[in-house]
Amino acid sequence: MTAAQSAHAATPAAAPEPVSLTARDGRRLAALYLEAPVPRGALVVNGATGFPREFYLKFAGYCAARGYHTLLYDYRGMGASATRPLDREGTRMSDWGLLDMPAALEWLARRCRGLPLVTLGHSVGGQLIGCMYNQAVARAHVMCATSIGYWRGQRVPFRYLALLFWKLYGPLELRFRGYVPRGALWRGDALPPGVFLEWRKWCLRTTHFAPDLVGDARGGAFAAVRAPILSLSFSDDPIATPRAVEALLALYPNAAIERRCATPAQAGVRRIGHHGFFAEQHRETLWRATLDWVDARCA
Repeated sequence: MTAAQSAHAATPAAAPEPVSLTARDGRRLAALYLEAPVPRGALVVNGATGFPREFYLKFAGYCAARGYHTLLYDYRGMGASATRPLDREGTRMSDWGLLDMPAALEWLARRCRGLPLVTLGHSVGGQLIGCMYNQAVARAHVMCATSIGYWRGQRVPFRYLALLFWKLYGPLELRFRGYVPRGALWRGDALPPGVFLEWRKWCLRTTHFAPDLVGDARGGAFAAVRAPILSLSFSDDPIATPRAVEALLALYPNAAIERRCATPAQAGVRRIGHHGFFAEQHRETLWRATLDWVDARCA
């Protein structure tokens, strides 16, 4: 780390500022903006399914202290952006990539005019980069625990719990409640029906979802992504396994991809899994290394 970067790391970020984003279809999204004291770039966190924006606050504070204005937000139908009863929420998961993620990047570009932009996607937040009509304005993309979701590509016994979720728990909850609540087989925030059903469709088939949304993925929108990508995966992640990660990265033939697969031992912890990267104990290991990579692309 350079002396300038060390100074950024030591400078506390301002308190999160509540802001509102508006997607192309007029849907408003609740967001939090953390301003960097000494800015060198701007970063948007596209979260994982069922993870509220607040889950990423510690990491966002670190990014801001390192010199990156950072935007967190909830997708439509989730968290603070859920503005109607979930059983009457018509949102689909694809709306997040086609409408919400582009809206967040667009807002950040206007607010931070002239600064290099970066996206960091957790799980589905990295899967859908190729769906964004404005992805090319980003200088670089970080994908964290990002892969295709096909259930057979996941580790045992998790894959069989996932199958129960898709085949039994989710459909029964939809039938009786009209949405999928947090419960024994789903530990995230409650899911609107359209989100669950589209996600279920994608995870029960071998082929990737991209052609559903953007046509020919390999020759179209996904292949148009040319900014460098850092793919972060973890050896104990039951979802983003090496095979599943590579199946997703194959959709980005024109991007320079750097692959990093960390073990818990390398990070000095007992477990990382699918979402452990965002624990504050990784400030001086996983977080620092990731922001060093971002620094190099935004120099």
